[in-house]
Amino acid sequence: MSPGKMGCSMLLADVGPHDYHDPVVPELIISSLLEIATPGAVSWNFGSGWSHKDWTPGSFFALPPNTESDWKADCSRRVLMMVVPTKTIKRVLGTSTPASLGDAFAPLSNDAWEDPLLQTLMMKLWEVSHGKRLTDYLLADGLLTTMLSLLLQRAGTVELNRKISLSPIRLKRVFEFAEANIEENIDVVDMARVAGLSSRHFGRAFTLEVGETPHRWLMQKRIERAKALLLNSDLDCMSIADKCGFASQSHLTVAMKNQVGVTPSRWRQLNGPN
Repeated sequence: MSPGKMGCSMLLADVGPHDYHDPVVPELIISSLLEIATPGAVSWNFGSGWSHKDWTPGSFFALPPNTESDWKADCSRRVLMMVVPTKTIKRVLGTSTPASLGDAFAPLSNDAWEDPLLQTLMMKLWEVSHGKRLTDYLLADGLLTTMLSLLLQRAGTVELNRKISLSPIRLKRVFEFAEANIEENIDVVDMARVAGLSSRHFGRAFTLEVGETPHRWLMQKRIERAKALLLNSDLDCMSIADKCGFASQSHLTVAMKNQVGVTPSRWRQLNGPN
């Protein structure tokens, strides 16, 4: 998993000969061929007939979101795959997100192609995905943003001039309000009032612009604050829960287990200084 805020997973796999049907997957999948163990061709069918290619190391292939496919291969190879949820793509692109992500990335699936810069960026993302430093988190998000931009340029996708539902000024006002009042029991109604919008309109607009619902975004901010206090203070978990706006210590515990898979105490043990 990418260590940054942008959700993305990667897989290094040795793939042998195969013949299978792949059901619809909601994510964008980018596959990079690293090595060939036994030469051969790869064939794919996205519903409009079979295409064939003898891939070479350095080749890329894209499977657009929401695409059903059939695959045949008589070669063995090592591939590095990047799986990007549509939620992450929308979060990166914001108001420039094409109406149909499947159509936007479809040109990349017509054939295998090479891109040395993309290859370097993808290998670097794989490298930093194993890191735990703050710079690894920041670098991962930057790499993913750059790669998605390069992919859309290669696909020739024209950005849509969509109406901005929540202006940068209003959004900045909401962010500053949440940051200043993270210890309080603030909710979507409070955030909508700061933005000067109805709760219903604000919820839709915020999700479109940020890529997350207001509630989920606020919960992530509370957990980020909790992580910082767990690392940089001697406060107990009950005090940290109170300073981060959680209703109770158990509320903090459940939230962290849902997001990072461990309790606050365990997370402090794993990430704190030795």
